[in-house]
Amino acid sequence: MNFKKLVLPILLSSVMLLSGCTSYSITEKEMTDYLSDEINVEKSVGIPGFLYAQVNVENVDVHIGRIDSNRISIFANTTAEIQMMDEIKQNLNLTLEFSAVPEYDKDAGEIYLKFLRLEKCEDKNQQLSPDIITLLKPAVSMIGYALSNEPAYKLSSDKLKESLIKSAKPNLVIKNNKLVIELFD
Repeated sequence: MNFKKLVLPILLSSVMLLSGCTSYSITEKEMTDYLSDEINVEKSVGIPGFLYAQVNVENVDVHIGRIDSNRISIFANTTAEIQMMDEIKQNLNLTLEFSAVPEYDKDAGEIYLKFLRLEKCEDKNQQLSPDIITLLKPAVSMIGYALSNEPAYKLSSDKLKESLIKSAKPNLVIKNNKLVIELFD
């Protein structure tokens, strides 16, 4: 066996145990800030002149393990501009809620949101009928799809603790409304 391959894991484990670095917690605020800074979601769907919607995510708020112990809830305030047939475009304020299962990519040190579900889609101003809200759901679901294809959080290689955790390829769990990346189960 190659000596270098044996020394690195032992050295990393020793350093992390001595420094108390057996886990790394990500708070709801940290994940909210990361999503707000890193992900820009703007989606269009439909056929112009018939039914067309443009949806933009403006505010994101993350709750970890509050509604379901193994899921993350993502609340988003969005604006939407819709046009049906030849009617005047309507501007809407929508409240969206998605839930997802966090998944940790051990090689990249990134957390992704998988198995996304649209839990709620409401028009704050109640301008639309429930039928129109139903027609908007595909555009809203595209926002969820965009969220699931970009990392919801990424460990930094520039920060020692995050870099050490990342290199050890740990597991991800939800504890006390935090995502916890831990070395040992």
